[in-house]
Amino acid sequence: SLPYSNMRLCVALPGENAECLCHGLMLVFEHIGGVPPVIVMDNATGAGRRNAKGEVTLTGVFSAFVAHYRLEVRFCNPYSGNEKGSVENAVGFLRRNLMVPPMHAESYGQLSRFMLERCDGLAASSYCPRLPGVPVAEVFDEERAALMPLPSTAFDPVRWESRTADKYGLVDIDSNRYLAGPDSARSKVLAAIRWDTVTLASPATGELLAEYPRQYGRSRNVEDPALVLPRLAVKPRAWRESSIRPDVPDDIRAWLDSMDEKTLRESLKAIGDACRAAGFDPAMQACGEILRSNRDMGLHADSLTPIALRMRDGEWEYPGGIEEPDLSGYDRFITGTDDGGEER
Repeated sequence: SLPYSNMRLCVALPGENAECLCHGLMLVFEHIGGVPPVIVMDNATGAGRRNAKGEVTLTGVFSAFVAHYRLEVRFCNPYSGNEKGSVENAVGFLRRNLMVPPMHAESYGQLSRFMLERCDGLAASSYCPRLPGVPVAEVFDEERAALMPLPSTAFDPVRWESRTADKYGLVDIDSNRYLAGPDSARSKVLAAIRWDTVTLASPATGELLAEYPRQYGRSRNVEDPALVLPRLAVKPRAWRESSIRPDVPDDIRAWLDSMDEKTLRESLKAIGDACRAAGFDPAMQACGEILRSNRDMGLHADSLTPIALRMRDGEWEYPGGIEEPDLSGYDRFITGTDDGGEER
């Protein structure tokens, strides 16, 4: 809420952590085209924590955000709603006028865009309390002059943490476990935690190990099928109880179930190689292509990986859809006959 004009803005985010807070403020700053020089905040844990003496310590991500945008930040006193009356009123106003009926969107980004557009519409149709009869949008145009310019470089609200993977290669982040891969078992992993993603990398080489959508909640295992498949190839009997089994299409899952242990081991290894080269979805499409061609054969990396790469690159009709070359000219030259078979 910008109290001078009574401009009210809101965005949608999945949590109240520092990464979500900074990302949401960035969306608002970009939308209004500037940065307020002073921000008065409630006692949000994503921004900082207050000790027994009343001193506030900023979180690492929010502290970097404040420095990047050159902000002055003030915090309200606990249980003092009068210190933030403007934004408390904005909460009720936007709930009544913006979120009834509930809004629907495909993603948080799309929902935030809808909300900001509706906020602009409400600003054009509502009036400033200080100037009766004057729309909030007109007063806000004057208020823009007091905003600081946006930085030339975008800020990346990311929290870096070093974690040790367990014996399965799983890394615990905010009570959820992300698979870094069996090669990372019991070793250090560098995690880049953003509001929507968790990226795992090797601290020694910087090699990207895995990237996942960030989970909100507790006690979830998040695994990349491409990292699980090599582990299953070593122990193929674990295939039927594996966590990625539901991610495999029904026809391919039934096909793998029908294989003997040796063929299943080779097939799982081939799928793992194809996943590393082209990704999980193209690898599954390639498996479906081979399944349609010959159900009796197993999967081999030398045939599966090239097909998966073609699937990834958009050659969906491989191999049957590729037009064969016209060799009739060679036939006429060698045999000395025309298309009708008559001698020339």
